[in-house]
Amino acid sequence: MPSILAVALPVFAVIAAGLAAGRLRLAGAEDSAALNRFVFRFAMPAALFGLMSGASGLQSTDGWLALSYGAPAMLAVFAAYQIGRRLFCLNRPDAGAHAFASSMGNAVFLGLPIALAVEGWARPFVVLMLVEGIVTLGVGAALMAAPDTDEHARNLKTFRDAMLRPLKNPLVVAAMAGFAFSSLGVALPGPVRKFFEILGDAAGPAALFSLGLFLATQKLPPLKESGGKVASIALVKMALLPVLTLLLLASFGVRDLNYVAAAALFTVTPTAVGAFVMASQYGCYVRETVAAIAATTALSILTISAVLVIFA
Repeated sequence: MPSILAVALPVFAVIAAGLAAGRLRLAGAEDSAALNRFVFRFAMPAALFGLMSGASGLQSTDGWLALSYGAPAMLAVFAAYQIGRRLFCLNRPDAGAHAFASSMGNAVFLGLPIALAVEGWARPFVVLMLVEGIVTLGVGAALMAAPDTDEHARNLKTFRDAMLRPLKNPLVVAAMAGFAFSSLGVALPGPVRKFFEILGDAAGPAALFSLGLFLATQKLPPLKESGGKVASIALVKMALLPVLTLLLLASFGVRDLNYVAAAALFTVTPTAVGAFVMASQYGCYVRETVAAIAATTALSILTISAVLVIFA
């Protein structure tokens, strides 16, 4: 397996290049948005489909892995929601955004490029992405979109739409389509597979550079205003969720180091850039979410490096 320097240093160097480009005004927020769209809609779906279509179908270990992450993720969501409501006295949409930032990791822009670079980590990592994309994203979106209690009819429609939204996510669709192809034993022709490889290879560098550029072009709120909330998000996302996931995985008897390592990497990734996108869409908790992304991304230098030292 690659050494920590071979994997981590280039990853964070590309993020730093994007950060420098933003600070030097060589690129701006609109460039970050364009790169994000390219990665989210085209490059990363191509990488996921190519990866999963060439893998074997679902195995029993995949189910234990999914449960080991899914259950703690739901606990993290609802624990963070209650912290937001009771400790910080947030309204329902803001508490939903707080919970979303506490549970939605940057799997696409940071975790997956690393998992793809280490032999054996990519497949279980994508299984975890499917769980997060369907479960965590759906529940988090539903909490953020919660309307007033007296609007019962609209409440039901909003909840239904939130639950269906992950199934419209191109990353989820691509990974599920890849699983379907591999399960049916359908082999892609050489030129078709090469197409997905070429497009997918662009996903990692573009995503990492875009992350650095995003951090350089977003304004952070004063530390006094957001420090407690950001610390709460970081503790749930970077400590509680990884510990519970790994404990549950061990209790199920999963000993495959690739699965354990993928779960460790997946759960210590920082708050997703998508949390900012969602907060902006609903118009709530935007500044605090940006601060959480910046803080947890900085912290992830330590957490991801620790995972690579232990497992790679």
